[in-house]
This record gives sequence, C-alpha cells and structure tokens, in this order.
Amino acid sequence: MDIPAQKRQIRKAMVRRILDLDPDHRREQESVLAGRFADLPGFAASHAVLLYATAFPEEIATGPMLRHALECGKQLICPRVDRAERRLRLFRVESLEADLRPGMLGIPEPHAGCAEVGPEQVDWVLVPGLAFDERGYRVGRGAGHYDRLLPTLRAGVPRWALALDCQWVEVLPVEPHDVPLDGVVSPGKTAVVDARE
Repeated sequence: MDIPAQKRQIRKAMVRRILDLDPDHRREQESVLAGRFADLPGFAASHAVLLYATAFPEEIATGPMLRHALECGKQLICPRVDRAERRLRLFRVESLEADLRPGMLGIPEPHAGCAEVGPEQVDWVLVPGLAFDERGYRVGRGAGHYDRLLPTLRAGVPRWALALDCQWVEVLPVEPHDVPLDGVVSPGKTAVVDARE
C-alpha cells in the first residue's frame, strides 16, 4: 500500500478511536493538556503565537489555550484557509468572540477585518494533527495546509502539538514534504525531538 493510502487509513482509524473515547475520560485528558500548555518549551518567551481553533469533534479543545494566550499578552495569530491558493493565511486575533467566525466547513477562523500577518512574524506554533509518533511526525487531515505553512516559518520557531493518549502511533509513514515537530505532549507521554531531520 502506498504512503497516501496508509495515511488515509490512519486518519479514518484515528478519528474513530478519538470519537469512541469515554467523554468524561476525554474531558479529563483535555483538562490535563490545557494545564500543560503554558509550559510547552518556547511558549513563555514567545511574543506572537500561532494557534488553531477547534474545528472538528475529534480535535482537542483549544479554547482554553487561545484564552490563555490572550490573557498573558501574547499576539494571538490564527489561520484562515484560502481555498483558491490552497494555503493558510494568518491573522491577528484580539478577541475570540469578536474575531473568530465560522468559515470554510464551519471552521472558526479570523474574519476579513482582522489584520493579516506574515509567517515570518510567528514565534511559536501549536500544530494540529490526528496521529503522532515519537519522531515528531504527524498525520493531519490530508489537505497539506500545515505541511505547506511550516517550511515558511523562520528557522528555529518552536512547533509543538498536544494530543490525547490514543493519538500515538508507533511509526507513521513519512513523505518528503512531511515536517517533524519539535515535540508532542499527551497526558501520559512526551516526545521531544532533538533535531529536525
């Protein structure tokens, strides 16, 4: 089976695995992740942080992280999908209630009046994903938006992910465009990547 087919299988299985979690157990794990968020390497020293708003039932609840970033004075940046260009555009968010609105596929994203920022302005990133391995690789939703965005960031910008314990995979299939993260944290495990391959 080719790598894209393997990734499709992993996505499908992981969505089912996440959605099958006991809701109380999942809320407990998400609470632990929210508590660990501020301690992720590089976050405290960063000024402009790129975070994503929860868009799908299988994604972790990022609302507490978005609020924390604003409360501690970070410049909060959130992505908006540009379908025509097949990329993520980045915008400053000053108020979750006023600035985030349902966009493509109902995904909460910055409205047109938010100030656009370039990827060179990002100091730290929280990256979404469905599956992760200890090498820092991830399988996302399959559109490739973050695979295209991450290489445009300045060298050395910390790239982290938070995951539920069930999202770990021993070894993910990797393609040339896949970019490893600096680390992945779940309630029961932390993987820190020493150097990007």
